[in-house]
Amino acid sequence: MIKNTFLVVLLSIIFGLTQLSAQDESFLGLCLGGALPQGTYAAKDFSNKQAGYANTGFLFTFDAAWFPDDYLGIGATVSYGSNNPDKKQYKTDLINDITERYPDFDFPEDSVYFDYGVWRYLNMHVGPNVTFRAGKFNFDLRALAGLTLAWAPSQEFEIKFPDGETFSRKVDNKATPTLGYTIGGGIRYALKSGYVIRFITEFTNFKPTMEIREDLIEDLENGSIPTTSEVDVPIKNIHIGIGIAYNFDI
Repeated sequence: MIKNTFLVVLLSIIFGLTQLSAQDESFLGLCLGGALPQGTYAAKDFSNKQAGYANTGFLFTFDAAWFPDDYLGIGATVSYGSNNPDKKQYKTDLINDITERYPDFDFPEDSVYFDYGVWRYLNMHVGPNVTFRAGKFNFDLRALAGLTLAWAPSQEFEIKFPDGETFSRKVDNKATPTLGYTIGGGIRYALKSGYVIRFITEFTNFKPTMEIREDLIEDLENGSIPTTSEVDVPIKNIHIGIGIAYNFDI
């Protein structure tokens, strides 16, 4: 029974593929949508130094594909994504961590200054793009890799003590280059004059390094000792978008 079912499904797939017309259209397209954080990037756990506290964010992509072959081509994307972190939870966890590390610190809530930015990244990826055409539809699959520029949220945290000394923690909002990849697929529905409506669902992954600087006060009379640490943050997002594209003949 299982073998017969498998055979029917296999024959149905083969028959469906024989009905697909050859692809002779490349495309340029724009998409807008959401960036859904995954794994550690979305975690809200300060004991995990790689936790990103990221919430669902914004996505913009400019995509292109060139098909010298009926089905196999070369794809490229320039995609911009951003994710706002959970700033309230992060601030609470950060203060709790500092209090645990330095139990002698005694400060009122209004002595704390906190400013936290946004996760941002720019992907510039290229790679193979496969497409199948069925009537007005094109079903695209692609696996791309290349350069990613990532910006960790700028962070300014400062505690002002009554005697004038301070404790500070800082993260700069500077571009960090790293390697990344994007894999996924999309659907194009043809309209008139070469224009199409396009839907995408993709997964992007990269790991930039974030530098954290703290001024650790060990002795208020002798000043502070600055320390610097680096953390690799694995940024993983699912991209879901909708947009418009233009199909053109090779």
